Amino acid sequence: MYIGTILSPDLGGEKHSFAPTYNLKWPNRYLDAHRTLDYVIPQNAKSVFERVVAACMRTRGKSSLKIVDIGCSYGINAALLKCSTTLDELYTETASPHGVLRKKNIDSHRGFFKARMRRHDLSFVGLDPASRAVDYALQVGLIDAAVNADLEAHDLVDSDRALLSDADLIISTGCVGYVTERTFARLYPAIAESRPWVACFVMHPFVYHGIARMLDDHGLATTEIHAWRQRQRRFSTSREKRKVLASMKALDIDDRFERSTGYIYASFHLSVPRCEISSANLTEILPSHR
Repeated sequence: MYIGTILSPDLGGEKHSFAPTYNLKWPNRYLDAHRTLDYVIPQNAKSVFERVVAACMRTRGKSSLKIVDIGCSYGINAALLKCSTTLDELYTETASPHGVLRKKNIDSHRGFFKARMRRHDLSFVGLDPASRAVDYALQVGLIDAAVNADLEAHDLVDSDRALLSDADLIISTGCVGYVTERTFARLYPAIAESRPWVACFVMHPFVYHGIARMLDDHGLATTEIHAWRQRQRRFSTSREKRKVLASMKALDIDDRFERSTGYIYASFHLSVPRCEISSANLTEILPSHR
């Protein structure tokens, strides 16, 4: 997720907003709000991102990667990819009266993640305008650097460009729809020298066309991998469901999963430099290239 103006398609104000919980000192209310709607996309995205990370490493012959997480908030994606934990555990440790993450003690939170840290080959730069959220992720060791910026409205400053340089991979699980190609157009040219891959989950009914076109200008080919579509969260209200389904119909997006499960789904898009798309390592990983 990413704080900002919700952009087209027009959902008539019915899209559920997590904004009141998004930029607090502690992640407790944020995780509680997400748990209530069974917000599962970070957990569902984990195995996909792990496959993309492995493909990128093998394709480039690297033993470590630098990852930029757009809309990182409290560092949940980094927690799931770097630590031996699950989203359910984070929800439980927040909701339980005796949960470690229920305590508003930064040392307890830092110790929780440090004890579960299993991957030291991934470094994360969190990008988000929510200063308190990214500060938390930095303090507990989930992200290695923080860029507190709203790229919908402002260009990157030189110090932030330095933090983002040499990135190998850009990921997101919930920001598209809150941000547009404006954010990607300000971010990607700043780090284009390292030719980072871009892997994004896009919640229905938002679309990726503008971002894909912008990345195409930088030599990346984008593929929507239908096999990796994932549940995002439950519909918050029946009105939200009606609005989302109507928008999906208008945009000719397959809505069978939403109609049958009661969950909103997210499509997965992977953008890879054309010079690497035919790599043998890549074809071994991605089902759409077999």
